[in-house]
Amino acid sequence: MLPFTGIDFFLLSAIFLLSVYAVKAIASTRFPLKWLLLSGSLIYVVWYVPHALSAFAFLTYTYLVYYCAEYVFRSEKKWPAVILLLAPMILVKASVAVDVISFTGLSYITFRVIQIYLDNNRNEKPVRPDDYALFMFFTPTLMIGPIDRFKRFNDDVKSGFASLTITNFTQGWEMVLLGLVQKFVLAEAINRYLLSPLNTESSSFSDMLSNMYVYAFYLYFDFAGYSSLAAGFAKLIGINVPQNFNNPFIAVNPQDFWRRWHASLSDWLRDYLFRPYYKWISGKEKLKPYPLFKQNSGLFLTFLVMGLWNGFKSNYILSGVLFGVYSVVHNTYVVRSRQAGRDVVFGSLNAVVVKWISVFLMFNLACIALYVFSGRCPLL
Repeated sequence: MLPFTGIDFFLLSAIFLLSVYAVKAIASTRFPLKWLLLSGSLIYVVWYVPHALSAFAFLTYTYLVYYCAEYVFRSEKKWPAVILLLAPMILVKASVAVDVISFTGLSYITFRVIQIYLDNNRNEKPVRPDDYALFMFFTPTLMIGPIDRFKRFNDDVKSGFASLTITNFTQGWEMVLLGLVQKFVLAEAINRYLLSPLNTESSSFSDMLSNMYVYAFYLYFDFAGYSSLAAGFAKLIGINVPQNFNNPFIAVNPQDFWRRWHASLSDWLRDYLFRPYYKWISGKEKLKPYPLFKQNSGLFLTFLVMGLWNGFKSNYILSGVLFGVYSVVHNTYVVRSRQAGRDVVFGSLNAVVVKWISVFLMFNLACIALYVFSGRCPLL
């Protein structure tokens, strides 16, 4: 019973939600919200998550790596520990020992683990094991995010029952309703009546075009619906998680698209991959005359890693490469326009016209990359 995939999960969530508000009413001073959330998350993992033992083994392993690297060996170099933290996910993506170390949410939990380690201040006390476990196994975001940040999440948890307000409940319920419509009405209808009947083996232009556009809308409503449900249920119990989607199909360029599509992942990659890489490459004396190359190499690497993070399959990698190429081309255009003091592509064309041309281009480019990502393209 994976999160937000069937009626059983929603019934279990309703029971848990009622329990939280009952405890608030009768025993909030004796039973902190954190222990209620942690107990619920651990029980869910034990009883309902496939390969739960692997999940707990991963939790123990990564906590020991984090703790030893920061507080025992006090290593100044971060990369050895990062490689150790990434190792289980890389092995699973490479189809090595999948039955032993794979479990629901591994990819997303790995990025949360690395975020804790890289943001850690060793002059402060280490993250407590119970706080670590709750952040990793928090049920609404367990399977496919959004990818939260530990400090923000932990601050919400510390606020306890005070965060269970009418405002949060109302906003959370609205998100849940939106998610239900997106995932179980729109995505389901698109999948059942439009996507499933399509021939994925046909290489005719019209069939591929139909597959491309229909899949893009299906993926959006399914993924955005899941994210809305995750954010909504978290809000109902006083936890704010990042919003993942904000009308991505009206984006005007690749940067704008990734602010609107799976924003928590793109923010994570910006903060923990692009910026460290750019800082590192900016220190190379031979490359100082080539600032554009440094920016573009960082952008391309970021999206290549995004593709690899989804899996070591050609469709995932190629979709990452495509988004990397889009970002490099757009960044080059922006830099050249700034250097020239004018728009080197659209010239003096009306700004409104430029905007809608940009929306049209970005929408179609995104659909192409998502079609490649889907694995439905018969040409691959």
